[in-house]
Amino acid sequence: MPELPSPGELVSLPEISARHARVLRLSPGAAVTLFDGAGTHGPARLQAGTRAQTQALLQQRFQSPPPQPALHLILGLPKASKLEMVARMCTELGVAGLHLAQCQRSVPAPAAPRAAAERVARLQRIAFEACAQSGQLYAPTIHAADNLAAVASRAPSNSERLVFWERSETAGPWQGDAAPAPRSTWAVIGPEGGLEAAEVQALCQQGFEVAGLGPSILRFETAAVAAASLLLARLGRLD
Repeated sequence: MPELPSPGELVSLPEISARHARVLRLSPGAAVTLFDGAGTHGPARLQAGTRAQTQALLQQRFQSPPPQPALHLILGLPKASKLEMVARMCTELGVAGLHLAQCQRSVPAPAAPRAAAERVARLQRIAFEACAQSGQLYAPTIHAADNLAAVASRAPSNSERLVFWERSETAGPWQGDAAPAPRSTWAVIGPEGGLEAAEVQALCQQGFEVAGLGPSILRFETAAVAAASLLLARLGRLD
């Protein structure tokens, strides 16, 4: 969604929003809510338009702060179809950022810069669609893939840092009575083949703590959504 103008001005809806209005068979004058995926939102009225262009008249404009504490997921690069599914579901839950990481067992090979940029743009569009469906005002920021150590170094030193590993012998510090909510939580989910022991050890040296998600071996997409749901609930974000 483009940046919202001042109240009283017309907004040309992007194709994805215009198509959504057509699917719902909304008529001119229908009340809608516009948003830009970055916290700006406001009520509006659809105007008469064409199939090529749909406009809405913005009535009011508000800016909401991003939900806190923020949850960032570091995702071991999986197959594209699984990544799109996870991006959609994590947007619906309210994850703040998705950071793609090239791991030793990642199936896709590192993409050329142009292909990587196109993949991120597609994922960002999917996240925006999920915002429209779920009512989330913020779409997660999606970052192009880099090597795991470089991505993990983005986590602030004052954040809670976890790496979920199927070979963890303990549930980890994230279960049970929660400590005071951290400023943010960063959690690593390995790719389809899981993380190598050496990768987990390197993450621990960067300040991450190992945690588990139960006795089952979970698929990548199951682990990502389960971890996001449990951590957001622990942070009080699903209350």
